[in-house]
Amino acid sequence: MADVLLISCNITREPYPVYPLGMAMVAHAAREQGHRVTELDMLRMNLSCERVAEMAESLAPDVIGLSLRNIDNLDSCSLHAYVDYYDQLVRALREVSQAAIVLGGCGYSLFPEVLLERLGGDYGVVGEGEAAFCRLLEDVGMGKSPTDRILQGRVVVTNKMMAVPARDADLASYYLQEGGMLNVQSKRGCPLRCAYCNYPLLEGRTYRFRPPEDVVDEIDMLISVYGADFYAIADSVFNDQQGQYLSVVEELVRRGIHVPWMAFFRPQRFQREQVDLLRRSGLHAVEWGTDCATDATLEGMQKDFTWEEVRHSNRLFSESGIACAHFIIFGGPGETDDTVREGLDNIEKLDRCAVFAFLGVRILPGTAIQRRAVEEGVICSNQSLLEPVFYHSPDVRRDSLHTSVSNAFADRLDRVYPPGDGAEKIQVFHKMGRRGPVWDLLCADGRTRRRGKTSTR
Repeated sequence: MADVLLISCNITREPYPVYPLGMAMVAHAAREQGHRVTELDMLRMNLSCERVAEMAESLAPDVIGLSLRNIDNLDSCSLHAYVDYYDQLVRALREVSQAAIVLGGCGYSLFPEVLLERLGGDYGVVGEGEAAFCRLLEDVGMGKSPTDRILQGRVVVTNKMMAVPARDADLASYYLQEGGMLNVQSKRGCPLRCAYCNYPLLEGRTYRFRPPEDVVDEIDMLISVYGADFYAIADSVFNDQQGQYLSVVEELVRRGIHVPWMAFFRPQRFQREQVDLLRRSGLHAVEWGTDCATDATLEGMQKDFTWEEVRHSNRLFSESGIACAHFIIFGGPGETDDTVREGLDNIEKLDRCAVFAFLGVRILPGTAIQRRAVEEGVICSNQSLLEPVFYHSPDVRRDSLHTSVSNAFADRLDRVYPPGDGAEKIQVFHKMGRRGPVWDLLCADGRTRRRGKTSTR
């Protein structure tokens, strides 16, 4: 059996610190196979690259796995990239350890060949890591070197392996205090066609559901063992169009679990009884996958709903006391001066919700945005995209767009632009003891909050 050191390399707190669930799942799978596993979280431990190297030298592992969650922060207004930081970490580890270095995580999976070469890793795991990483550990334990340096992890992962029956207690305590919640998955995969999104590439285009009883067992464990008083369901989209998500909600209600939670939702034609069921299960906050503010730009981003569905969903949920937040990307496909004006007017009419605005769409490999950018000459067909590139519609000037959004959001406490301003506010509220996302504080009492005054439209 192998001695394994797993390192979560994420150092960003935007919009709030997130428990490294992917590393926990891989660690659980490796332990199930009899391997000895140590987990390090660079955010939780505030570790420098040099300190991590010292710890690796002391532990003397056979294999070091690096989980690369982010390549950059996807924010063209205030861009932070992390590849140079990962490079420093690998160099520091190489100086003190002969262990095989394995790269993985959702960030790595977007650029597997480029990052393996750039960072000098020995192996990489693309996609889901539980089974593929364990196969690699078995080979290392037998003294064999896999022929392929990049292992494909896109396999059907069993429901058992999707579960994480235990968390690291110190990590759980940290993320409850700093991020306000722990997290759980109810399914993997996504069949939607959003032009910018990489989830179908990472998890597959078919939903794979865990039994609702298993999901709620894990939620109950987070509450009873780790004291979670807020949790997040970390699916790419919780409300699948088949409606199977309601089985999880019904199980929560049946067991009388009412601890507040949040999830990512797709706007659709909800019925009031569905929203009432969600509220009774403890749903406290929704992050809508809105992305655009007009029907024209929704179509350009290949979203399969209309602005009327956005308005309808926001009204039903906010009237039920569920905090709503919309993240809007301006400047994507189909954006014009006219759609900017229309979109800002649509947003102005959304009551009792927070709205966060971004400019431009981060171009990721294998997405429809990449293909469109190549066709329009924005990028070359063989461009790696590791260095961040953003798509901006040729029919609207970026400086004009920036001015329009800034002016529209200027006096609104419930409208955030640039998005980094919102992250700072969230961190302050978490330090004050608030749990979960805190955008409900921006639109308290169902009113539109403005700097220096409150209006009741």
